[in-house]
Amino acid sequence: MDNDDCVVLDVRPILASGRDPFTDIMAAVGGLPAGKRLKILNSFEPVPLYHVLGGKGFDHETTLVGETYEIVFFRKAGGETVPDPSAPSAPHGGAGGVVEIDVRGLEPPEPMVKILETLNTLPPGARLVVHHHRDPALLYDKLDARGYRAKTEKIDEGHYLVTIVPK
Repeated sequence: MDNDDCVVLDVRPILASGRDPFTDIMAAVGGLPAGKRLKILNSFEPVPLYHVLGGKGFDHETTLVGETYEIVFFRKAGGETVPDPSAPSAPHGGAGGVVEIDVRGLEPPEPMVKILETLNTLPPGARLVVHHHRDPALLYDKLDARGYRAKTEKIDEGHYLVTIVPK
């Protein structure tokens, strides 16, 4: 495969620093120019990422070169993504308002991905209400770094209500 049509992201240094490269990967996918592919270099095969990016209209080819996985993501034929049933509902109440999503039943890391993506499109002053199947403990630091705080309530077994608001 010709590297001229690839944007290359080596996530090994990110992992070595102790950071999760997921946000970097999603930023690279979001900024991927038309006609380009994304090549990720990793020390392991990121199987959950295949499903996440597959839902965004991407397919992949994976090659093991020595001890490095080279995963090339490319847009599926037609380039259209499948509508996402967990997409946020429209905000209510004009400016600000509430955006509500349900991430129950999604496989990790999809709930976190959906939450962070929705925050990127949240109208100013709006709050995000998330129906989750568990307490999303790994999410809180990411929210804090983005200027949000969260309150989580256990509704019943397998149903948590997470309300996310700007600080």
